[in-house]
Amino acid sequence: MKRIFAASLMIGAMLLTNIACSAESLFDSAEVVEFESSAFTYPLSPFKVKRAKKLGIEFESETEPSVPLTGYLAKPTGEGRFPAVILLHTCAGISDHEESWSDRLVSWGYVVLTVDSLTPRGDKYICDGSMRTITPWVRALDAHGARGYLSTRPFVDPNRVAVMGLSHGGMATLEAIRQSTFTGLATTPFQAAVVFYPLCSHPEPIDTATLILIGGEDNWTPPDLCREYLSNLQPPHEVVLEVFPGAHHAFDHPGIDMVELGHTVRSNPEATAQAVRMTREFLSKRM
Repeated sequence: MKRIFAASLMIGAMLLTNIACSAESLFDSAEVVEFESSAFTYPLSPFKVKRAKKLGIEFESETEPSVPLTGYLAKPTGEGRFPAVILLHTCAGISDHEESWSDRLVSWGYVVLTVDSLTPRGDKYICDGSMRTITPWVRALDAHGARGYLSTRPFVDPNRVAVMGLSHGGMATLEAIRQSTFTGLATTPFQAAVVFYPLCSHPEPIDTATLILIGGEDNWTPPDLCREYLSNLQPPHEVVLEVFPGAHHAFDHPGIDMVELGHTVRSNPEATAQAVRMTREFLSKRM
């Protein structure tokens, strides 16, 4: 029985890895763009400042350097200044999952920049935690770098940019909208955020209107953690949490049904339809 279960996990990992096809083969109509993640200088703690003064040495701040990235930029037809959505992929990289969301968002009138956080860093799959340097926090800086890039494109309205993340990308989205993040970057908050089945933790003040969508049967990123996150989140905030009964992790991924690293990953058309409707209404209201 253990061998069968282990084999199913291996097959699941192989399937999910294979789903992450070459982004170039998926985003045929998108423009391949290059930009850099945002650099971030960590504030010195009072202890380090006191110690530096005591020793008579200069303060040394730690900096997260910028990293060259690739993205796939898709836009509606026309020349207008469109609102934009930065799309952050799952831990399995860019796949038809992200492409379907990009196509959907473009059909609603949004420019979409799908950020590849893995390939430029020499990886394609981090669901097993093997690449611990590609954290949600690092990917949050990718989102802010993408936002800076979008502001240079004449067809994008820089005052109407949202961020949307799936699973690991959802965790990165929660990091990107923290007050401490945009304060440290000396920038303004995103206009809106849509977060699909993140692992909710470390509640901190946010100023971005946020929609969190998660399955009631998700045993990879449990909804109870998001309920706890919301109850501990300091005001002011505007966060809507929607839990879909009977839905599992990656419920909006078309046609998927497997076990990945011990977790059920299964599409749910009914929950997907509701999530799509809520996402469209949420973005329309705030963008």
